Amino acid sequence: MMRKPSADLPAEIEVEIISRLFNALPQVLCVTTGLVVGSLIVSLETGDLWLWAIFGLSLVTSASRIVGVLAFKRYRPAAMTLAQAQRWEYAYAAPALVFTCNIALLTIRSFQIDNTDGIILSIGLTMALTAGSCARTLRYWLCATLSTISLGVLIAALMLTRDPLKMGIGMLFGLYLYSVFESSRHIVSQVEALLIAERRLDAEARRDALTGIANRRAFDEALAASTEAPEPFALLLLDLDGFKAVNDRLGHAAGDELLRQVADRLGGIVRSGDTLARLGGDEFAIVMPGANARAAEAVAGRAVATVGLPYVVFGSPAIVGISVGVEVAGAVADAAAIKAAADRALYAAKAAGKGQAMLAPARAAA
Repeated sequence: MMRKPSADLPAEIEVEIISRLFNALPQVLCVTTGLVVGSLIVSLETGDLWLWAIFGLSLVTSASRIVGVLAFKRYRPAAMTLAQAQRWEYAYAAPALVFTCNIALLTIRSFQIDNTDGIILSIGLTMALTAGSCARTLRYWLCATLSTISLGVLIAALMLTRDPLKMGIGMLFGLYLYSVFESSRHIVSQVEALLIAERRLDAEARRDALTGIANRRAFDEALAASTEAPEPFALLLLDLDGFKAVNDRLGHAAGDELLRQVADRLGGIVRSGDTLARLGGDEFAIVMPGANARAAEAVAGRAVATVGLPYVVFGSPAIVGISVGVEVAGAVADAAAIKAAADRALYAAKAAGKGQAMLAPARAAA
């Protein structure tokens, strides 16, 4: 069943759809050029003062639409909030609505003076505007509004002629307006559903299938983001002690269940904003943005204490421990060097008897 357009969309999806409003610069240039050049030709042909006024207004409205699109490309924030995106949406919609009214005024005046060229021009611009809005304007309310204004005025002008042929054409345009509504609703719904599916697949691609926590790909991205941030952070590498013995004794299915329980326990001790990931096998990692040595050691200590508590796996008791290597990086850091330092600390924790957390040797010496 088709979803209602823009109904209960996640904020990031709405931001993405609003951003796509500003990707139609070629289409905007085409229709604005058509209005400006066309209204100029008709004004020169008729010498009508109202058409000259419409031409002047077309220059202003066309320029405002183009400037708005270019301003978005230049000044939009790198990561927009929904509130910011909605302000940009209104900034896009306002000149688009005025531009559409400009076409409506051209339609009204062309019918008033019964200028054939003006009528043909207004019909062509109306069709271009509505077709473009239906195909590219992924906000149903905006497409419906623009189409209703432009086509509604054209239909009314045709019906008021009292000419049977023109009234028949007006009725056909009424059917066309209905088709625009339905097509826009369908296109918007399909794009929204596609974006939601893409986000879901993207999230799944960053989730460990066994434990449900982040996987190596998500870990690498979190680590890269932390190395680029202007603040220190901590990296914890964790490796289970005694997991192989449990896995051999109870079987692989029990081993998988044990890993899930370990992941659940670790998820309960990390801070909000930290990334807990399974790197593979019985190896885990935690990226802690903005953490100092004290915060990192506190989390590492809780990990050792929590993971070391007894387990019941498929009715059988099991005990594993965990060793943790900790590295605290400065504001400017290299991901490979940070991982290597944390790995050395993990190796030192294993060599010192397992079941403990150690800072990287260089950091501990400092």
